[in-house]
Amino acid sequence: MTTRSTLVVWAYIGGLMGVMAFSLFSATPFPQDDHFYYQQFVEALARGRINLRIPGFHGSDVFAVPWYLFSRSQIAQIDMLRVWAVSLPLIAYLAGARLFRSSVDGIILASIIAMMPFVSFVALRGWTGPAYWGLMLLSVAVAARGSLWVVVPFGLVILTKPFAIALVPFLWVLLRRRRRSAACAAVFGSIALLCASYIAIQYVQAGRVFVGTHADVGILSVFHFGKRFFLNIAHALQMLFSVHNYYFPDPSKTGPGNLLHTSPVLMFIGLYALLSSRNVFTDRRLPPALLLGAVAGFVMNALLDHMDHFYMEAGVLLLIVASIPLLSRARVWVPLTLATLHFQWFYFFLQYREVFALSWQFFLVPLYIDAAFLLFCCSRWRQILASVREIVLIL
Repeated sequence: MTTRSTLVVWAYIGGLMGVMAFSLFSATPFPQDDHFYYQQFVEALARGRINLRIPGFHGSDVFAVPWYLFSRSQIAQIDMLRVWAVSLPLIAYLAGARLFRSSVDGIILASIIAMMPFVSFVALRGWTGPAYWGLMLLSVAVAARGSLWVVVPFGLVILTKPFAIALVPFLWVLLRRRRRSAACAAVFGSIALLCASYIAIQYVQAGRVFVGTHADVGILSVFHFGKRFFLNIAHALQMLFSVHNYYFPDPSKTGPGNLLHTSPVLMFIGLYALLSSRNVFTDRRLPPALLLGAVAGFVMNALLDHMDHFYMEAGVLLLIVASIPLLSRARVWVPLTLATLHFQWFYFFLQYREVFALSWQFFLVPLYIDAAFLLFCCSRWRQILASVREIVLIL
């Protein structure tokens, strides 16, 4: 890239982080359910004690400890989640740029992740979505460089939500670009040892293994096989390719977890790219790894009581990653993708407007990205006009 292009890229990413920060910190946090477990763990760790009697997966909570020691904030966990949310565009850009060796692909991935309020703004209630996505993307960025330090973010992200295990085939392929199989095996062996140690400590302290914050659910009773599994798989397909959704066991309980948190166009493009990989990917090892990971992520969720998009996010991330090369080449899909990413902002606003005291600042992120897209179109108006003419002639 030229110096001018580099400045434009970093100005865009910096501006996106700025409007995300202004929007997030203009809203009012409203701690709910899971937050109180996470905050309790943060305070215990700040006193020098690892207390795994507290339900929940606490991998991302360690980042809130320094802030709690400094501020003594009763919502230190939420404060740190907002920092993670603001950092998501930067981490996503680094992941996309390093993975595909293209700043354009990095910008596309950063913009897509920033347009997912059910990932970033749930920080306001204490849900770990921003840290979960941040650690997954950081794992991709570090693995793409061939660094063995991937053991740190990936180990922590599994201890935040175990569904991140779905990224293993993808990260293995990335590490194998620069590392031998033995080194890769050592990395994942170390991660397995870390997770096993966490489970062992919890079992010793609590006499059982908690399934997240669901203290009333046992490690064996959480899994469902037979008819329920196949119904969940069918529901997963509908969730991935629909904007609206419902909770099939009881439609009256339909909530944000039953709603796709990104664009169904991205899911289609990602799946198409994986099934037409010869024309999309230069690295032939990536498509099977991405597809295997996505399927594994969805199957892990299908084994539970019901499909929940908050549990499907590792598989969704892999499909988003798969869509990037095709979006970068066939940019005619970009306007439709961007348009359908807006639905989430309206749904989130309707769901949480009063809870988080949301106002016009909430919509600054999509407005910023829309403005940047329009400026890009204006700077390429001749090419766009030529493309439109070609389409009209074909029709």
